[in-house]
Amino acid sequence: MPPKTPEQADTPATPATEHRNVPGLRLVRLDRRTPEVDTLREIVTRQRVAPEQRRFVDEAMHTLPRADAVPDLFPYAVVLTGADLSDRAQALDACAGFGIIDRVGVLRDLVDEPERAVLLRAFYLSPEHQGHGIGRTACSAPLLDLLVSQIVPEAEHIVLCVNDGNEAGERAYRAAGFTPTGRRHDAGDHGMQSVFSRPVNTGYHPVPRLPEPR
Repeated sequence: MPPKTPEQADTPATPATEHRNVPGLRLVRLDRRTPEVDTLREIVTRQRVAPEQRRFVDEAMHTLPRADAVPDLFPYAVVLTGADLSDRAQALDACAGFGIIDRVGVLRDLVDEPERAVLLRAFYLSPEHQGHGIGRTACSAPLLDLLVSQIVPEAEHIVLCVNDGNEAGERAYRAAGFTPTGRRHDAGDHGMQSVFSRPVNTGYHPVPRLPEPR
Protein backbone atom coordinates (compact mmCIF):
# COMPACT_ATOMS: atom_id res chain seq x y z
CA MET A 1 0.00 0.00 0.00
CA PRO A 2 1.61 3.28 -1.03
CA PRO A 3 2.06 5.54 2.00
CA LYS A 4 0.29 8.86 2.23
CA THR A 5 2.35 12.00 2.75
CA PRO A 6 3.25 12.70 6.41
CA GLU A 7 0.68 15.44 6.82
CA GLN A 8 -2.04 13.14 5.47
CA ALA A 9 -1.12 9.92 7.24
CA ASP A 10 0.10 11.27 10.56
CA THR A 11 -2.44 13.91 11.48
CA PRO A 12 -2.08 14.33 15.26
CA ALA A 13 -5.07 12.78 17.01
CA THR A 14 -5.76 10.62 20.00
CA PRO A 15 -6.67 7.03 19.12
CA ALA A 16 -10.25 6.58 17.91
CA THR A 17 -10.99 10.32 18.02
CA GLU A 18 -13.38 9.92 15.09
CA HIS A 19 -15.69 7.50 16.85
CA ARG A 20 -15.34 8.02 20.60
CA ASN A 21 -18.74 9.67 21.13
CA VAL A 22 -20.88 7.39 19.00
CA PRO A 23 -22.15 4.21 20.64
CA GLY A 24 -22.04 0.98 18.67
CA LEU A 25 -20.13 2.13 15.62
CA ARG A 26 -16.79 3.58 14.54
CA LEU A 27 -15.00 4.54 11.34
CA VAL A 28 -11.46 3.19 10.94
CA ARG A 29 -9.09 4.83 8.48
CA LEU A 30 -7.48 2.34 6.10
CA ASP A 31 -4.61 4.57 4.96
CA ARG A 32 -2.49 3.68 8.01
CA ARG A 33 -0.30 0.67 8.76
CA THR A 34 -1.36 -1.41 11.76
CA PRO A 35 -2.16 -5.13 12.05
CA GLU A 36 -5.83 -4.28 12.65
CA VAL A 37 -5.98 -2.05 9.57
CA ASP A 38 -4.30 -4.74 7.47
CA THR A 39 -7.00 -7.20 8.58
CA LEU A 40 -9.82 -4.77 7.77
CA ARG A 41 -8.30 -3.99 4.36
CA GLU A 42 -8.31 -7.68 3.52
CA ILE A 43 -11.90 -8.06 4.71
CA VAL A 44 -13.39 -5.09 2.82
CA THR A 45 -11.87 -6.27 -0.47
CA ARG A 46 -13.73 -9.57 -0.03
CA GLN A 47 -17.08 -8.00 0.80
CA ARG A 48 -19.71 -7.79 -1.91
CA VAL A 49 -22.69 -5.47 -2.22
CA ALA A 50 -26.20 -6.75 -2.80
CA PRO A 51 -26.74 -7.63 -6.50
CA GLU A 52 -29.38 -4.92 -6.98
CA GLN A 53 -26.94 -2.27 -5.71
CA ARG A 54 -24.01 -3.08 -7.99
CA ARG A 55 -25.22 -0.58 -10.58
CA PHE A 56 -24.92 2.17 -7.98
CA VAL A 57 -21.50 1.59 -6.39
CA ASP A 58 -18.12 -0.03 -7.06
CA GLU A 59 -16.88 -2.46 -4.42
CA ALA A 60 -13.72 -1.99 -2.36
CA MET A 61 -11.89 -4.62 -4.37
CA HIS A 62 -11.84 -1.97 -7.11
CA THR A 63 -11.93 1.33 -5.21
CA LEU A 64 -9.44 0.63 -2.41
CA PRO A 65 -6.46 0.18 -4.79
CA ARG A 66 -7.45 3.41 -6.52
CA ALA A 67 -7.56 5.21 -3.18
CA ASP A 68 -4.11 3.89 -2.27
CA ALA A 69 -2.72 5.42 -5.45
CA VAL A 70 -4.25 8.90 -5.02
CA PRO A 71 -3.12 11.11 -2.10
CA ASP A 72 -6.46 12.96 -1.93
CA LEU A 73 -8.51 9.80 -1.30
CA PHE A 74 -8.93 8.48 2.24
CA PRO A 75 -10.55 5.03 2.56
CA TYR A 76 -12.18 3.84 5.76
CA ALA A 77 -14.07 0.87 7.16
CA VAL A 78 -17.38 0.99 9.03
CA VAL A 79 -16.89 -1.18 12.12
CA LEU A 80 -19.17 -2.27 14.94
CA THR A 81 -17.59 -1.56 18.32
CA GLY A 82 -16.70 -4.19 20.87
CA ALA A 83 -14.75 -6.50 18.55
CA ASP A 84 -11.10 -7.43 18.94
CA LEU A 85 -9.83 -6.48 15.50
CA SER A 86 -6.67 -8.50 16.02
CA ASP A 87 -8.92 -11.56 15.87
CA ARG A 88 -9.84 -12.09 12.22
CA ALA A 89 -13.11 -13.88 13.01
CA GLN A 90 -14.29 -11.00 15.21
CA ALA A 91 -13.11 -8.43 12.67
CA LEU A 92 -15.00 -10.26 9.94
CA ASP A 93 -18.24 -10.06 11.93
CA ALA A 94 -17.66 -6.43 12.94
CA CYS A 95 -16.69 -4.95 9.57
CA ALA A 96 -19.97 -3.61 8.20
CA GLY A 97 -18.96 -1.52 5.21
CA PHE A 98 -16.63 0.82 3.42
CA GLY A 99 -16.33 4.39 2.19
CA ILE A 100 -13.90 6.98 0.84
CA ILE A 101 -13.44 10.65 1.73
CA ASP A 102 -12.32 12.55 -1.38
CA ARG A 103 -10.68 15.96 -1.01
CA VAL A 104 -10.82 16.84 -4.72
CA GLY A 105 -12.51 14.46 -7.18
CA VAL A 106 -15.37 16.11 -9.06
CA LEU A 107 -16.12 18.61 -6.28
CA ARG A 108 -15.54 21.56 -8.61
CA ASP A 109 -18.53 20.33 -10.64
CA LEU A 110 -20.73 19.83 -7.58
CA VAL A 111 -20.26 22.87 -5.33
CA ASP A 112 -19.31 26.52 -5.59
CA GLU A 113 -16.47 26.31 -3.08
CA PRO A 114 -14.80 22.91 -3.55
CA GLU A 115 -11.91 23.86 -1.27
CA ARG A 116 -14.37 23.95 1.66
CA ALA A 117 -16.03 20.60 0.96
CA VAL A 118 -15.29 16.89 0.82
CA LEU A 119 -16.98 14.22 -1.25
CA LEU A 120 -18.26 11.00 0.31
CA ARG A 121 -17.96 8.31 -2.33
CA ALA A 122 -17.93 4.51 -2.78
CA PHE A 123 -19.95 4.15 0.43
CA TYR A 124 -21.83 0.92 1.05
CA LEU A 125 -22.69 -1.69 3.65
CA SER A 126 -22.46 -5.43 3.20
CA PRO A 127 -25.93 -7.02 2.78
CA GLU A 128 -25.99 -8.66 6.23
CA HIS A 129 -25.52 -5.27 7.90
CA GLN A 130 -28.24 -3.43 6.02
CA GLY A 131 -31.62 -2.57 7.51
CA HIS A 132 -30.32 -1.93 11.04
CA GLY A 133 -29.70 1.82 10.93
CA ILE A 134 -25.96 1.41 10.45
CA GLY A 135 -25.85 3.33 7.18
CA ARG A 136 -27.73 6.29 8.67
CA THR A 137 -25.49 6.35 11.74
CA ALA A 138 -22.28 6.02 9.72
CA CYS A 139 -23.25 9.06 7.63
CA SER A 140 -24.55 11.20 10.51
CA ALA A 141 -22.92 13.80 12.72
CA PRO A 142 -20.83 13.55 14.75
CA LEU A 143 -19.38 10.23 13.57
CA LEU A 144 -18.63 11.03 9.92
CA ASP A 145 -17.94 14.69 10.71
CA LEU A 146 -15.18 13.91 13.21
CA LEU A 147 -13.47 11.73 10.62
CA VAL A 148 -13.82 14.44 7.98
CA SER A 149 -12.45 17.14 10.28
CA GLN A 150 -9.49 14.93 11.10
CA ILE A 151 -8.67 14.52 7.40
CA VAL A 152 -9.66 17.98 6.12
CA PRO A 153 -9.89 20.43 9.05
CA GLU A 154 -11.05 23.28 6.81
CA ALA A 155 -14.02 21.35 5.37
CA GLU A 156 -17.40 22.95 6.00
CA HIS A 157 -19.66 20.68 3.93
CA ILE A 158 -19.92 16.98 3.13
CA VAL A 159 -21.19 16.26 -0.38
CA LEU A 160 -22.40 13.04 -1.97
CA CYS A 161 -24.18 11.93 -5.12
CA VAL A 162 -27.20 9.63 -5.20
CA ASN A 163 -28.02 7.64 -8.32
CA ASP A 164 -31.46 7.91 -9.86
CA GLY A 165 -33.42 4.90 -8.66
CA ASN A 166 -31.43 4.40 -5.46
CA GLU A 167 -34.38 5.01 -3.16
CA ALA A 168 -32.94 3.10 -0.20
CA GLY A 169 -29.69 5.06 -0.34
CA GLU A 170 -31.53 8.36 -0.60
CA ARG A 171 -33.66 7.53 2.45
CA ALA A 172 -30.56 6.73 4.50
CA TYR A 173 -28.76 9.90 3.44
CA ARG A 174 -31.77 12.09 4.13
CA ALA A 175 -32.11 10.50 7.57
CA ALA A 176 -28.44 11.39 8.17
CA GLY A 177 -29.19 15.06 7.46
CA PHE A 178 -28.26 15.36 3.79
CA THR A 179 -30.52 17.43 1.56
CA PRO A 180 -30.55 17.86 -2.23
CA THR A 181 -28.75 20.91 -3.58
CA GLY A 182 -30.67 20.92 -6.86
CA ARG A 183 -27.57 20.07 -8.90
CA ARG A 184 -27.21 17.01 -11.10
CA HIS A 185 -24.11 14.99 -12.00
CA ASP A 186 -23.48 12.66 -14.92
CA ALA A 187 -21.55 9.66 -13.51
CA GLY A 188 -21.04 7.96 -16.83
CA ASP A 189 -21.67 4.21 -16.55
CA HIS A 190 -23.38 4.75 -13.19
CA GLY A 191 -25.90 7.13 -14.77
CA MET A 192 -27.33 10.44 -13.59
CA GLN A 193 -27.06 11.44 -9.96
CA SER A 194 -28.55 14.05 -7.65
CA VAL A 195 -26.15 16.03 -5.49
CA PHE A 196 -26.77 16.09 -1.72
CA SER A 197 -24.96 18.04 0.97
CA ARG A 198 -24.96 18.89 4.65
CA PRO A 199 -22.77 21.04 6.93
CA VAL A 200 -19.92 19.52 8.92
CA ASN A 201 -21.00 19.44 12.55
CA THR A 202 -18.67 18.12 15.23
CA GLY A 203 -20.45 19.82 18.14
CA TYR A 204 -22.75 18.36 20.76
CA HIS A 205 -26.18 17.17 19.68
CA PRO A 206 -28.27 13.99 20.07
CA VAL A 207 -26.31 11.00 18.80
CA PRO A 208 -28.05 8.53 16.47
CA ARG A 209 -28.06 5.12 18.12
CA LEU A 210 -28.24 1.72 16.55
CA PRO A 211 -31.45 -0.23 17.26
CA GLU A 212 -31.26 -2.62 20.19
CA PRO A 213 -30.83 -6.28 19.13
CA ARG A 214 -34.07 -8.20 19.23
